[in-house]
Amino acid sequence: MEQYWLDAEQSIRYRAPVEQAPVSAARVQQYLAQSDDFIASKLSFGAVTAHIFCIDGLVKDSVVDENILSAFNEMPVFQKCKSEAQAVELIAQGYVNHAAVKKVGSLSAAIDAILSANFVMVFDKCRCAFVFDIKGFNSRSIEPPESESVIKGSKDGFTEPIRLNTAIVRRHIRSHHLVIKQFEIGTQSKTTVAAVYMQNMAKPELVQAVCRKIETCPVSAVVSLGQVEKALSSRQFALIPTVMHTERADKLCANILNGRIAVLTDGYPVGFIVPANLAMFLQAPEDYAAAPVYASFVRIIRYLCLAVNLLLPALYIAVANFSCEILPDKLAQSIMQAKFGMPFSTLTEVVLMLIAFEVLIESGLRLPNGVGQAVSIVSGLIVGDAAVSAKLASPAVVMLTAIAGITSFVLPYQSLANSLRVIRFGLVFAAAAGGLFALAVGVTLLIFYWNSIENFSLPFLAPFATGSVSTWLKDTFIRRQRSGKNT
Repeated sequence: MEQYWLDAEQSIRYRAPVEQAPVSAARVQQYLAQSDDFIASKLSFGAVTAHIFCIDGLVKDSVVDENILSAFNEMPVFQKCKSEAQAVELIAQGYVNHAAVKKVGSLSAAIDAILSANFVMVFDKCRCAFVFDIKGFNSRSIEPPESESVIKGSKDGFTEPIRLNTAIVRRHIRSHHLVIKQFEIGTQSKTTVAAVYMQNMAKPELVQAVCRKIETCPVSAVVSLGQVEKALSSRQFALIPTVMHTERADKLCANILNGRIAVLTDGYPVGFIVPANLAMFLQAPEDYAAAPVYASFVRIIRYLCLAVNLLLPALYIAVANFSCEILPDKLAQSIMQAKFGMPFSTLTEVVLMLIAFEVLIESGLRLPNGVGQAVSIVSGLIVGDAAVSAKLASPAVVMLTAIAGITSFVLPYQSLANSLRVIRFGLVFAAAAGGLFALAVGVTLLIFYWNSIENFSLPFLAPFATGSVSTWLKDTFIRRQRSGKNT
């Protein structure tokens, strides 16, 4: 059977890059005229004929007519032009009423400008073109983030155009130290990626490392954010996220002001923050909008929920199967009575309930918002009650599974919670194999593994694994009091 599709990596072999040649109208049309949305026309003024090109729907027609074309048709200085060289000199001197004008000489630069939503005017005899930045494609308005709830904070979430996202950052941080460096990645898609940082706060070696990662991103086309995240990650197959992403502008700007680097990708309403560690994943922007005592209390609860989410199902299996004698008599009797008459082992019960919980979560995500919430709640109640009534699972297992699942939603960063739910299965099997001893070994190996992960020289467990006990309390478990002074 003939294969009619090609992935992004294979397609580069079947499409030659634009040749490095001087720009000409005929060569531009040779590359783009096969598309119906490509607009090509001629503009005559004086004794000069220029060629104009753009993509329909990507430029503002009204601005082109009023600011660009009207200047050539109405200004006497253009009507008296005798040669292309004279017209090129007039445009270079600023006679066209438009601020963003750039002169290019290569064919590839002209075609890239057209495909990047610019209006291009080509002069054949002078072998040059002028690029007018008149982007006019429609985009979503600035709205609150969909994947992150905002309780007390800025509600301007990122949107798809990168220039609008950088403008949002500029509005939050009005400092001349804020630097935005743009790169193009993908030999086919030519996606714009921007590194945003504070020049007086970010370490120069960190800036160089991040920019090098972006420039050397080995993709032919950016078709998902995972490709950019993979390029920024220290390990390709880590069990935990090493790059933080967010739709919230206030969260991204707060990390920029702390010396970290943000990465924005054109076409995606998400910004990446590097480097990231465990303490960052357990913080929320609302922590700094609440009283320090309450914010610290909530943070401690998050750390406890992380431990419960990881260890509770495995701990139940280890105690119920191997060390039931350490429990109080009444509690041990209650667990044994609940298990009496069950057709499955404790391990099978726990694994089945954990898998059922994952299925409910996944089904709720794939359905529309209103339907998904209703299905998740109703299905959870029905499945749990039916499993207990049919004696397929003990009430203790259903309750522990629900507690472990609920604690995962307490964590502010759901990508970390998703990774923890996967690791939880490994600890469950370890506890079933060797009880509390195997569980302790599994937790120790997990801590060693987390401690070995570094992203741009920042350990994942910093500052717990890198500093003294006093540094553990600096904006980790305890929310520090910000002085409000400029640094």
